Amino acid sequence: MKPASSLQFAWAGMRRSRRQFCAAVFWRTVFVILPMQVPVLTGALIDAINGKAVILYGVIALPGSRDRVLGLLFAGLTALALGYGASAHLRTTATARLSRHFVFELRRALLAKFEAMSLELHQRYGAGELLQRTLADAQSLRQFVEGAFARGFTHLAQVVYPLSMLLWLDWRLALVSLSVLPPQWLIVTLLQKRLHRAVRRARAAQSTLATEVKERLDGVETVRTLNAGEAFTERLLSRAQAVEADELRANRHTALISASIWTLTSVGYALAWWRGGLRVIEGGMTLGSLIVFTSFVAFVYTPFRRFTNIVGVYRRGLVALERIQEVLSLPDSVVDEAGARPLHITEARIEFQGVGLSRGPRGILRDATLSLAPNQLIAIMGPSGAGKSTLLNLLARLLDPTEGRVLIDGQDLRRVTIQSLRGQIGHVPQRPFIFSGSVEENLRIARPEAVREEIEQACREAEAWEFIQRMEHGLDTRLGSGGVALSGGEAQRIALARALLRGSRILLLDEPTSALDAETEAAIMKTLARLKQDRIILMVGHHSEAVSPADRILRLEEGRLIELPARPATGARERQRSRVFAMER
Repeated sequence: MKPASSLQFAWAGMRRSRRQFCAAVFWRTVFVILPMQVPVLTGALIDAINGKAVILYGVIALPGSRDRVLGLLFAGLTALALGYGASAHLRTTATARLSRHFVFELRRALLAKFEAMSLELHQRYGAGELLQRTLADAQSLRQFVEGAFARGFTHLAQVVYPLSMLLWLDWRLALVSLSVLPPQWLIVTLLQKRLHRAVRRARAAQSTLATEVKERLDGVETVRTLNAGEAFTERLLSRAQAVEADELRANRHTALISASIWTLTSVGYALAWWRGGLRVIEGGMTLGSLIVFTSFVAFVYTPFRRFTNIVGVYRRGLVALERIQEVLSLPDSVVDEAGARPLHITEARIEFQGVGLSRGPRGILRDATLSLAPNQLIAIMGPSGAGKSTLLNLLARLLDPTEGRVLIDGQDLRRVTIQSLRGQIGHVPQRPFIFSGSVEENLRIARPEAVREEIEQACREAEAWEFIQRMEHGLDTRLGSGGVALSGGEAQRIALARALLRGSRILLLDEPTSALDAETEAAIMKTLARLKQDRIILMVGHHSEAVSPADRILRLEEGRLIELPARPATGARERQRSRVFAMER
């Protein structure tokens, strides 16, 4: 991605923060222009003390006695001091508002994008990488917004105004003083390209390190049981050394830019004093005018010298913009179609009509036709990788079929809003996630307005109420991130209670009893058999005994969907096949 496109992307964000941007640029411009009037008044003071005629800006002559002129110049300097202090406060607060608003909008866009991204893209990038782009990359843009945009427009005024004054005061001397700028521009352009490449490598290395550190922390139990801590530490240290090496390479380029700018601008400043001093000796310029002129030369050079302080921030900001823009430009997995309407569930009848699904060159599902009546418990079985979870994901529109239609009560899921669909489906994934917070807070994610009695009832139905009561603070017990304080079975039962609390007419359960003991498993299956009277339940099961209460049993095997007769003796199910739906991997 080219830097120009990233700047255009950032400029589009600036337009959305138009009011904050204009305020920041205005007060920063006032802040840099006011001090430029000080050498004008100072040069006039020197000429007044020496008995010379006092002329401001080459055209304004101050009349009156020497004492009166000194009094006017003192009043002018005092007014500048007051204005400078006020503008210092206002430019800082205005710039902070701009950067805060810009970064906040970017983070909001990123979080919305994460919601729309496919699960495949989430797995490809990883939590550490996406976390790095949301927090570190977005945070680095605060200084970029100030340096590249608010300060950039200010630097334009900071160069144009004193440059105009130099040409107005003595254009020949101005050309001599500014003769160092063209070679400086060439050197900086060359080094900036190298700096950009170095910064991009450093940022990529940081993301890799962040991802591996997170994996190391998430898998701490596995690492310790394998006695692999030393090996992991060595690998992480190697990654950290790579990060530091890339950062050092970027800092070297920044140092070269700084050295070239300070050297050439110092030479230009010396040229101004040398040629200006000759003009004073020859009588073509007063000492006060020379001081004014050289002060404006210093003001012209100031933005270039400060550029050495912001060039690293600027390049890091460009790289951060590229990385954020890369995520925001990823295709959404599932989006609302134009004219999509809310889903209205009356019976909760589910139909698959000629459904096909492909992932890359691999076909998972083709021409599958299936009708599932409400008030039933439907079990889906099969070996790992057969596509059991895929069927549930099609119903939740975590992905769309490449062929055919999926319908609920005759409504094509492509033509209903995603929010209304998922708001009426309870889904327990294969690896349910428990968030940091209390048990009750975890449950209320499904239905924030639920009363305490409804929460307790959902916990009883999920066979979770007994162990929750044994906890130190019951529903108010705090759980660590990922449910670290819970066993696998306890986490699964809380996730099931969360789905039941939603009260959805459609319940999707991906191996909800895989981490439970036989007694709890039997109790939950008995509960599900009772709950089907008010809803349709699709459940992925891992063995025949677990799904024995099911009304219909579907088996995925070797690319085929087979319906087995419900409730036959164990072993007979594999021989009795009443329906075959064409499928392939």
